[in-house]
Amino acid sequence: MPNILFLIGAGPHRNDNHLRLPKAFADEGWQVALADHGDLHLERDAVKAAATNLGECDLIWLLGFGERRSFLDRVQLLRRIDQGRFVNAIDAYTYLHGKLAFLEHLPETHAGSDAARLIERLDDRSDWIVKPSGASFGQGVARIRNNADGHAKVRRTLRKLGFAIVQRYVESAAHGETRCLVAAGQVIGCYRRLPGTNDYRANLATGAAAAPHVLSAGEQTLAQAIATQLRDASIGFAAVDIAHPHLIETNVANPGGLGTIEALSGEDLAPGVARAIRERHCIG
Repeated sequence: MPNILFLIGAGPHRNDNHLRLPKAFADEGWQVALADHGDLHLERDAVKAAATNLGECDLIWLLGFGERRSFLDRVQLLRRIDQGRFVNAIDAYTYLHGKLAFLEHLPETHAGSDAARLIERLDDRSDWIVKPSGASFGQGVARIRNNADGHAKVRRTLRKLGFAIVQRYVESAAHGETRCLVAAGQVIGCYRRLPGTNDYRANLATGAAAAPHVLSAGEQTLAQAIATQLRDASIGFAAVDIAHPHLIETNVANPGGLGTIEALSGEDLAPGVARAIRERHCIG
């Protein structure tokens, strides 16, 4: 019987992946173990989570980052383990999660800690978006113009967080973003996130509405290209947010969407995720 360890945060949880995904693997005949990120430790030369030796796991799946202040220390421990055992390779949590991955697919993007340099990049050809690089759920995102108020919002973001992204506004985003779920290099499901009446952000946490969606040919091509890149970077499961023809961001750490798709369509994609990952790792 193959085994999988899920490293899960203590909560509160923004989605039900910590329940849905372990159940899917258990239903597929896996032995499933759960441990908190904070249980990770080094015991002589063995990396363990509670009583589980990670070197003896067939697969390991991190859901979320765990406590921020200990993240880099835990990553060093996890890098000691054969990376082929991870559903998502550990490096991906540092380099490929968020708003600056796969730059070739993003709208015009500038980032840094110098307000004057970022403001100098603004022009009047379109609106811009200023946002923190590390936040989720639409937090800290502002639509700005190249004017005094916009400049002030760039400075405010930097004063608060020390680093900011300035990105040319994508006009197609006014009609919403499409979230695509990717498993083992394939787009397995999607839905549309429609901004609320008084909010341009397409985040469900800020009041956006979810709606069924069928990918257009252009969306399918873009999403599949990114799915292939994710697979080649040893990422087994992720979410990709697009506003065609651009990528908006990728979520590797703990992407929501399985529950939303089931609510919209009645289909639980989690069992298919478990099977796709098993086949990807050639287990059993």
